[in-house]
Amino acid sequence: MIKVVHRQKDSRARTIASLESEPSATMEAESILKSLLSSLSNRNLSLDELPQLMRQYMHSLRLLGIDEKWASKELKGYPDGKKIPNYRGQICSVIYLGVKSGKVVAKAKELCEFDQGVNFMVNHREKGWVIKCNDSNQRLRGKLAAAERFEKSAKWDIDVVLGRIIDELFDRASKIMVKARFGSAIDTIFRDYQRTVGSAISKLEIEDHLGAAYRNLKGSDEASWRAAALACRNVLHDLPTKLWCVQCAHYNFDDGKGLIKLNNPRIKLKAFMREKGLNKKDIPVALLEPVYADASAAKTKCSYEGARSVLIMTYLYLAELIRQTDMKSVTELKKGSSKGKE
Repeated sequence: MIKVVHRQKDSRARTIASLESEPSATMEAESILKSLLSSLSNRNLSLDELPQLMRQYMHSLRLLGIDEKWASKELKGYPDGKKIPNYRGQICSVIYLGVKSGKVVAKAKELCEFDQGVNFMVNHREKGWVIKCNDSNQRLRGKLAAAERFEKSAKWDIDVVLGRIIDELFDRASKIMVKARFGSAIDTIFRDYQRTVGSAISKLEIEDHLGAAYRNLKGSDEASWRAAALACRNVLHDLPTKLWCVQCAHYNFDDGKGLIKLNNPRIKLKAFMREKGLNKKDIPVALLEPVYADASAAKTKCSYEGARSVLIMTYLYLAELIRQTDMKSVTELKKGSSKGKE
């Protein structure tokens, strides 16, 4: 029986270690952006690569939690009525055909707005395309005649617009790279912070809840995110069973309210922190109620951002509790300290 317990603890320790060693989203995003910028700056870049480079850019944004629709619009195109960016404007050949006669009424060079998606443009650039636009009146032999406007896009015109889109992608990716590198720097600091508390967390035997929160946060629906937040709530429920082992029903916090009944996990955690010398200005004390409230709110509604925040704050609560206390269970109350009632 003892061997089974040891195996469980070893397994939990390995779980925490694997989570800590997993590449972070910010580091992965930085790697993708670095590769993307290298490709975009290559003089031998093929325009056929542009759709894939766009998708890489979109993936890096998702990893960084940035909500930007630009790349998606560029790939799919701009529907009627949507504002088309200035860099998609290009002077092209335009002809007007008489509605009744079908004959050329006029030829001109006019500004054409390319609203097609990058995928379409890349696949049709060799042959180009002709687009029938609005009806208009053109002068034929001094008289106004009803005509249909046709835009003719040649390979050279298409390549110019695609080149501008590449420039825009490079500029945007460069700016996002700065954010990714800042995130990676913060992440490196946080990982060092993780290593100092990881082993202590494994001893609390709450890895099952943390692992469930981490796995569910990776889900793509509200049910998964709700499960992630509620798993954090379970962490706070289980902690007092490890940390508060005093056989008493009430506790005096010396706050003028007298004896407080130890009837829920949060009160026991507050009593534990009080016994360890923490006060209301210390981070663990300040974090407990907000984290619990946000985690409990997930029972009715939860977003990805909300669940992510709950998991981060739960981890910070645990880490600061470990950093500021010895994490040894309270088995009896200190003399001269708060008094409990049997």
